[in-house]
Amino acid sequence: MWPRNVVGDRDGRLGPVDERQAVERWFLRQGLPHLIHDYRASTDVFTRAMPFLLLVFVFNVVGSFSDRFTGWAQAGVAVVSSGIILGAAVAVNVARGRRPLQLPDHVGPVELIVFAVVPAIPPLLFGERPVAAALGIIGGNVGVLLVVYVIVGFGLVPTTVWAARQTYRHLSHVLTLMGRALPFVLVLTAFFFLNAELWQVARDFTPLAFWVTFGLLVVVATGFVVLRIPREIAEISRFDSWSRVCDLAGRAQSPLCDREVEELRGRCDPPLTRADRLNVGIVVLFNLGLQIVLISTAIGAFYVVFGLFAVREDTIIEWTSLTALGSDDIVASLSVGGTELVLTVELLRVVGFLVAFSALQFSVAAVTDATYRQEFFDEVTGEVRQALAVRSIYLDQLVEPEPVVR
Repeated sequence: MWPRNVVGDRDGRLGPVDERQAVERWFLRQGLPHLIHDYRASTDVFTRAMPFLLLVFVFNVVGSFSDRFTGWAQAGVAVVSSGIILGAAVAVNVARGRRPLQLPDHVGPVELIVFAVVPAIPPLLFGERPVAAALGIIGGNVGVLLVVYVIVGFGLVPTTVWAARQTYRHLSHVLTLMGRALPFVLVLTAFFFLNAELWQVARDFTPLAFWVTFGLLVVVATGFVVLRIPREIAEISRFDSWSRVCDLAGRAQSPLCDREVEELRGRCDPPLTRADRLNVGIVVLFNLGLQIVLISTAIGAFYVVFGLFAVREDTIIEWTSLTALGSDDIVASLSVGGTELVLTVELLRVVGFLVAFSALQFSVAAVTDATYRQEFFDEVTGEVRQALAVRSIYLDQLVEPEPVVR
């Protein structure tokens, strides 16, 4: 094992412990925590979210309050409930050999069960509807754990920040992509936008029907991209030589950007685990999704402005077979240069449908069209490929090989 103390050489460079920690922090900033060797929920996910989980754990005392008690009796219930919750936490710490009030450095099944179940005891003892209240708290706490695992375990927050940062850094690329894609999509969607049947459909939409339709288009669009991602991951995780790995790692501006080929000894493309592939896939999907959202939003903004001037109130009435627009149909109105512009619910519904349709169109093009696929995927997968190159060096140089069992 690596020594636990900080190690450095005569040149002041980072030694194994500091360097490994620096690389692992770099993986976290890239939204790729699962590239860290031996990344576990018990020591890396729930422990990082422990302050939030502790807040939720303590807040569950509120579940013991009810109308059954008032005044000092209610205060007594609160004290007893706090004692039950705090006592359970202290008991687990003592059993684990930790200080009574220490935050856990390892979250196993016992800690998870205590978090989910113990807060349900006070409502079970003091609540008006004890069983329902207890089951509600247990279900809510289990839900919190699942959400925390997904958000923290797969680095969704740093992934979102990384995707936004990459989009900002490569804004010129996004604008170029928009300039290339918008003309074709606008010509295609303009036919639908100026079609009376679509406006009639928009008029007949109930809120539920509209959002279900919108959601189905978004789900299908996401599905097209998701189908492509495994093939992309297989391609970007394959390296021909350590020279290529070092070249890509040098571009990544990581703590391992100055490694020499002569120092490396193992396999240059270590296989990815299922969790690694899922993590990489989420990062790619987030970044591609952000680009598609930006382009689709630009199309939506165009059609809102275009519709305000081109599709007037009388036209909407004729296309939707209304006698007049009611107050529920008008979202806002504005007078510009003597022209009355009316923003209607029908316009927003039509634009919403076209935005979802445009997202579907971009997703299909990203999968089936070679030019679009190169424009969409290369910029994103190039950054991820560099991170995978850093992972190859990290595993080769900073992670102790697993012992061979004979």
